[in-house]
Amino acid sequence: MRTITGVLVTVVFISFSMQLDAQILKKMKDKVVNKVEKGVEKKLENKPTPQEQNDGNPENTTEQGIPDNEFPDHKPENVSVNETTSYKSKFDFIPGDQLVIWEDFSQDAIGDFPALWFTNGSGEVVNIEGFEGKWLMLKDNSNYFLDRILGLPENYTIQFDLICSIPFEWSSASLNLHLLDVIDINRYREGRNGGEMSESNFRNGSFKFDIHPGLNDASTKAYGHYNGFTQQGNLDFGKSFVPAKGKNKVTISIWRQKERIRFYLNENKILDLPKVLPSGFRTTVVQWSVSNLYSSNYFLGNIRMASGAPDTRNKLLTEGKLVTNGIYFGVNSDQIKPESYGVLKDISIVLKDSNAKVIIVGHTDSDGDESSNLDLSRRRAEAVKQALSKDFGVNSSMMEVDGKGESEPIEANNTTMGKAKNRRVEFIKTGL
Repeated sequence: MRTITGVLVTVVFISFSMQLDAQILKKMKDKVVNKVEKGVEKKLENKPTPQEQNDGNPENTTEQGIPDNEFPDHKPENVSVNETTSYKSKFDFIPGDQLVIWEDFSQDAIGDFPALWFTNGSGEVVNIEGFEGKWLMLKDNSNYFLDRILGLPENYTIQFDLICSIPFEWSSASLNLHLLDVIDINRYREGRNGGEMSESNFRNGSFKFDIHPGLNDASTKAYGHYNGFTQQGNLDFGKSFVPAKGKNKVTISIWRQKERIRFYLNENKILDLPKVLPSGFRTTVVQWSVSNLYSSNYFLGNIRMASGAPDTRNKLLTEGKLVTNGIYFGVNSDQIKPESYGVLKDISIVLKDSNAKVIIVGHTDSDGDESSNLDLSRRRAEAVKQALSKDFGVNSSMMEVDGKGESEPIEANNTTMGKAKNRRVEFIKTGL
């Protein structure tokens, strides 16, 4: 059987019609399941279960029933501070400056459906061998969205991590990401029953991305198309995106600036459409959906949404302080994740142009030991300094470092969002 090597081929489709899927979401119970299924659900009648594939050896199957051999050659990603350059100059994505959503499913129990979400099907929170944190395993013919109106403004960013199982059936459906301009979340949640989902509940229809893994095969190149308001056209990407062997985790980044949409797959900018959204389009619901998955699975994690346009120069030089949640680290680690490249590059340009002197201050949430968090915050600040110096050419003598640990929270540490906001890096100008 052919396997994939972490190839994500992106298909993009944009629709502003008022036609929606035949089945719209209805409210599910607060919890879909309280018992973890043993074995990933198989859609083909004669396909062996993970236990049968492992010859009855339970040690080769994870606690959640996801066999280790579906994720070969995986280790937690350890990115050293000078490896942010793997994203190169083409990755210009910068998260919005106000964090709106941070969803890592840490508040949900393994085996449950996440409490703050709705679906018309099923799904469950799982751990995956070799990957940090918790993930939402998506199931057949199911749609997923947070149970509230988001009200994202004209300028915002969305990032999330996506994993697919190996091997991935090429005939399995794409993962669809919908940006929806919904007026009433209650009507949307209830679905079309009794006419509740009339077109009057949508201001401007939807914007949809289709995302599908490609096989390591010349016959399965990436492809895509999009439909506009008054004209239709095709966009052929003409190539596959193939990371290192076994790397079937990708980061997807979406950047909206008024009518403009940019879409990134890891470091690759896939689309940049400057005049594609209608005036007045509001993103009130972000929805993920899948149809027939057969024996494959998608896993969703680390969802970040932020509003506002980047204003690095003004905040640092005029206001004297820049606070960012857009520099990402591994869990309990000072290793900078490569998707931080755009933020670091933006900051480096301001520092080099202005010759400003700064103190880089690291902050953590309150999880773990206080003294360990203090040490971690200092090491993270030092890692940022080293990255700015080695990778971006900022004079190291213009930067000092400090760490405050968990001692200066900006929100309470009793929610996922509060913790995410407290995990931050501050740049404080001390002179020119």
